[in-house]
Amino acid sequence: MDKHLYYRRQFLLANNEINELSFWQHIKVSGKNLYAHPDLEITTKELNSIQIVLLGYIFDPFHPDKKNADILSEIIFKINKFTDLIAHLKPYPGRYAIIYKDEENFNILHDALGLREIYFCIQPNKIICGSQPNLIDKYSLPKLGITNDQNILNFYAHDMKSIRSGRMWIGDETYFTNIKKLISNHYLDINSLTAKRYWPNKRLESMNFDQAVKLSCAYLQGTLKAVTSRFDVMMAVTSGIDSRSLLASSKEVKEKIYYYINKHPHLNDKSPDIRIPRDIFKKLNIPFHIHEYSATVDDEFKKIFLDNTFMSSELNLPAIYNVYYKNHANKINLLGVGEIGREFYGKAPVDLDGYYLARSLKYKYSKYATEQCEKWLTEAKKVSEVYNVDIMKMLLWEVLLGNWGVVGNSESDIAIEEFDPYNSHYIYEIMLSLDPVKENLFEGMFTGMWPELLGFPFNPAETISDWIKHWLGRFGFANGFKRTLYRLDRWKFRKMMEAKKVQIVR
Repeated sequence: MDKHLYYRRQFLLANNEINELSFWQHIKVSGKNLYAHPDLEITTKELNSIQIVLLGYIFDPFHPDKKNADILSEIIFKINKFTDLIAHLKPYPGRYAIIYKDEENFNILHDALGLREIYFCIQPNKIICGSQPNLIDKYSLPKLGITNDQNILNFYAHDMKSIRSGRMWIGDETYFTNIKKLISNHYLDINSLTAKRYWPNKRLESMNFDQAVKLSCAYLQGTLKAVTSRFDVMMAVTSGIDSRSLLASSKEVKEKIYYYINKHPHLNDKSPDIRIPRDIFKKLNIPFHIHEYSATVDDEFKKIFLDNTFMSSELNLPAIYNVYYKNHANKINLLGVGEIGREFYGKAPVDLDGYYLARSLKYKYSKYATEQCEKWLTEAKKVSEVYNVDIMKMLLWEVLLGNWGVVGNSESDIAIEEFDPYNSHYIYEIMLSLDPVKENLFEGMFTGMWPELLGFPFNPAETISDWIKHWLGRFGFANGFKRTLYRLDRWKFRKMMEAKKVQIVR
């Protein structure tokens, strides 16, 4: 098996040279050693005392022909300090990590969702930071190893297994000693090895709906023009809103895109995710590819795949190997997440606490998840109030999408590059400036970009459970039913914690 598959598209920043990575790209950044896999783009710019290093790629929706170097050149000419960089990055989507160095600052941050993951050591070590905690541990000196924290070990071994395919971590701690995850909307101060929040950095005010639609359409359409001008592109289209909104934004470049859906084992020809996009593309007279694939995976590929990304699982491995790796490795795969623009968790209750957040993340009976959510809430709640950002949207962004949501991108790196066109603070701030209950941004965008796509249903109810939820909501019973279940789960959790205290006393 090709050695280039090991830790493909990953990176490490180290205090000392790493001889074992001699075939990786290696550059010096302020005396430190930056190593990047050969398939991870590096772009550097220096001006006066400022140095910027881009790992990955970035797009300009308003000037689609610009490349990484063009965008970095424009940014570095406009900035004098690190906070200037934060402000100027806002309109640019991408999947990247950026190192910034000037006379006073030495920082690293990632894209809005943190799709180009960053983990870091909290104590001095040979390794400063990198793309995966197990990669940092592999080359660490002194050796870090697995944590001795029994709360973390118990969470990993038991609580996580049944939640979102065992890939839903909570908080910034990791399975390894003295290694933390850089949470979305934070940067790492490399000099002090501490994470610091940089967003939100201005108070969000309500935005005119028509203006929001106009700006969002222009942003998405420009992003699709930018990515298709630089890469061969494939786009998955399901019966959902997000993928169809990306289809709508691609209307002007549709000839440059390979549209498809993977026919996963749980799908059949009558499933909405097969039937509806097939009908859409038939009416539009655009080629649409339904991928049927084998469940068989090469054993060595499987081992490398599971080693490359710490939170990876075999859930999507057959598709990654048989579809992307074998047939589309030279493309970039577009997968969009627009939930920040809709009601996902609803409004926060008056008595919001860590348990409510943990349960929202499906951890009904996890002490560790509850404590980590309480820790996050203590800091985030103050920020959300000062800057007028919905705390439940922040939970969705930083805790769900920033942990579970990024794993799929990271584990796919062995086979293909994946990009989310929604991934920028620019469009997320637009979404957060609207009330999704009163104003349907997505309907407005469909109307503005490709209104024919509104003629097909979105995520129609398929199972008995789906229909029950639909009718409960339609007749106004859903909220009452949810409150009753919440009180019951909270009571069970409290009793469970009380029982454990009794056991400890005994």
